[in-house]
Amino acid sequence: MIKIVTDKLTTLEVDVHEKLSELVKTDQRMKIVDAADHCGVSPSKVSKLVRKLGFENFKQYKTYYSGENVTQQPVKHSSEIERLTQFLADFDHALVEDFVSTFDQYQKIILFGLGPSFICAEYFAYKLATVSQKNITVAQSEGFAERIADDQTLLVVFSVTGQFSSFERLFANVKQQGTSIMLLLEEYVNIEDTNPDYVFHLSKYHQASDLKPYEKTRTSFFIFIEEVVSLLIRRQRGEIG
Repeated sequence: MIKIVTDKLTTLEVDVHEKLSELVKTDQRMKIVDAADHCGVSPSKVSKLVRKLGFENFKQYKTYYSGENVTQQPVKHSSEIERLTQFLADFDHALVEDFVSTFDQYQKIILFGLGPSFICAEYFAYKLATVSQKNITVAQSEGFAERIADDQTLLVVFSVTGQFSSFERLFANVKQQGTSIMLLLEEYVNIEDTNPDYVFHLSKYHQASDLKPYEKTRTSFFIFIEEVVSLLIRRQRGEIG
């Protein structure tokens, strides 16, 4: 069912709409260029107007004002949109609170990621620097992470599946220095062999299995990051304890 919305039209748009709706009643074959010429506006102006009124395009507008029934096609979402919709509906805010509680225990934070996950780590570091006084470093080199880690450090590793690369050597080496390890995963996987101190699984909804790890989106990470930063900001402002 089409819902016509006219209350947000400008005076010019109201005038064009009144002319157009009469024109298309008598000429169903009218093209958008001719319609625009009749109304003294550009075709793009007509296109914008019909969408603003609630129509998908000028053809649907013509059909409606000629008296024919118009049915709207259901909106088709990608599988990733559907997955994210489920993720948001089931989002567990306790994960955010648990992360912040753990984050509070360490003065030195290393955010580690490979490929697109490294970009997430960089973004998180930038945001955290605005809401905390902690020593925050980003790394994608295991050697670099190992050199700067110590017993006051929390190493946070970003990984969609935990399976693109083995973190066993990295974890073993920093463990010898007393470093605590957090594995931040989007999807639930068995990570018993890696033995981190903290494991966060953000979603029970997996991305398409035919995608390689580097092809998968990091949207869930960014949503989680924003929620963590939002909580820290509210705490900084004294809105929460």
